[in-house]
Amino acid sequence: MKRGWFRAAALAAQKSGDADPVRWLDDFADIAPWQVVASEDVRASIRRDTAGGRPAVCLDFDFGGVSGYAAVRRALPITYDANYELAFDVRGDAPVNTLEFKLIDSTGENVWWSQQADFDFPPQWRHVRLKKRHLSFAWGPAADRVLRQTSAVEFTVVRGQGGGKGSVCFAA
Repeated sequence: MKRGWFRAAALAAQKSGDADPVRWLDDFADIAPWQVVASEDVRASIRRDTAGGRPAVCLDFDFGGVSGYAAVRRALPITYDANYELAFDVRGDAPVNTLEFKLIDSTGENVWWSQQADFDFPPQWRHVRLKKRHLSFAWGPAADRVLRQTSAVEFTVVRGQGGGKGSVCFAA
């Protein structure tokens, strides 16, 4: 199976003999669709990086002694199969903090996430795989909390024990 930023690998497709059940959603070659989002008093910026010959979107942040978050977000409509897997690579030069991966519906009010407290950002690329069971409903008014369709994705660094400032990159 190819490595990719997101992998929507339906078991039905794999069982049916589909040669490549991977659906590529973003390869980070163009960071124009990505936006930086940060809480009050947190400085954050976005940049493109091609270290090691692979395109990446990087989030540079500085908590400046306050609690908060910094994130990169983009509109990306996704419809999920009964069984799916999402994958990306991450590396960083940053203190230990919380890493969140969020999926947001079209209303912007319902969010599913994977939250990793005390994430030690590796200096070398680390492959992260999130299977269906790794994502949970975080908040929102939806009565049906089953993840079926979303409109945006977000990578968020939340101030944890490390705080400080740093840089985190995401790639395919």
